[in-house]
Amino acid sequence: MIQAKQSYTFSSLLRLGEVESCLRDMQRSRDEVMENIEQVLKCEEQKLVMQRERSTAALRLSRYEKQIEKETKELEQDHRRIDELRENLRTRAAAMEEARKRYHTGNEYLEESLRKLERDREALSATSSRLCDRQRELIADLLSIYPIEPAEPGTLVFTIRDYSLPNSAFHGFDDERIATALGFTCHLVRMIAYYLEIPLRFPITPMSSRSSIRDPISASIPAPRQGYISGHMAVVAPLLYLVDWLYVDFYEGGEIRLVDNNQLGALFPLFARGVDRYRFEYGVFLLNKNIEQLMNSQGLLVMDLRHTLPNLKYLILALISTSNQQISHFRKFIPHICTMPNHTSYEENNSSRSSLDDHSGASKRSLAIPIPKSSASEAHRPRTGFGVGVT
Repeated sequence: MIQAKQSYTFSSLLRLGEVESCLRDMQRSRDEVMENIEQVLKCEEQKLVMQRERSTAALRLSRYEKQIEKETKELEQDHRRIDELRENLRTRAAAMEEARKRYHTGNEYLEESLRKLERDREALSATSSRLCDRQRELIADLLSIYPIEPAEPGTLVFTIRDYSLPNSAFHGFDDERIATALGFTCHLVRMIAYYLEIPLRFPITPMSSRSSIRDPISASIPAPRQGYISGHMAVVAPLLYLVDWLYVDFYEGGEIRLVDNNQLGALFPLFARGVDRYRFEYGVFLLNKNIEQLMNSQGLLVMDLRHTLPNLKYLILALISTSNQQISHFRKFIPHICTMPNHTSYEENNSSRSSLDDHSGASKRSLAIPIPKSSASEAHRPRTGFGVGVT
């Protein structure tokens, strides 16, 4: 069943009409205001656009100003760096100019030095040639003073000044004649080494039949007696020729004893009388080693070390017959094997001083005979001549 509703009254309808008319008036007012606003906006639109553009330009200008300020600072830094680089370039240019001047000066000095070096080489070559000729003459004179000849044809036994010297086998021979031959050999070897300016590894003291040799390299061989007695020493041995490592002790009864100083090596005699046999044989061995050293310095091979005079004769003949070209070849390719310091030759012992010490509780007195040392100029004198490695 449908329920009935109450309808509008007349007064309600009137109010509704009034409200509707008010709404129409408000709509017309709205439309008029909107139309007026649109007209105003159309009039002010260009001005607003310019204001917006001005704000945008102001922001862009602010950014540009900041960027310009930054770039200005960087530009100032670049200018300062450029100034520093320019100053550095000026300094380097001045240094290069100075170096160029020094280079030209050094180049001129080098050219002059090369010319001087060439002149010095020519002078050295001429001097070396004359020196070799003179050495050859002196060694030939030594061979004439100490002639070495075969004792018998077809044998290796040679004589020196008509004194036979066996090849390290001395049994059955006269000891005095052997000692004399060894003394001649010592003097010959010493003079050859002196002329060739080769310091011998085992220094020799030539004293005719009472010569001796020293071994500064190996330790001294122990002996039952520290010295050896010789009744001929006072007559034969010149005291001025003894080196500073040798002491002469005088005892009551006229005995003379030679005592070697172990600080400079062992002393070995080159005579068999009155000494231990093994010391004498070892001394001959050292003499042969000196001959081997001289031969090796000239590029010569030693076939048998025991052949004293044959090796020495071979060395002398090789030195006399060697040409200057062969000598230069030896100097260039043969190493200098002489490494021991030079020792003072006995010819330089022109003066000596003796000191006499009294020992309490003993009836003997010791006479120490020193030797004058070689001068510094002789010690550092440049060595030329046979087999010294000069190029």
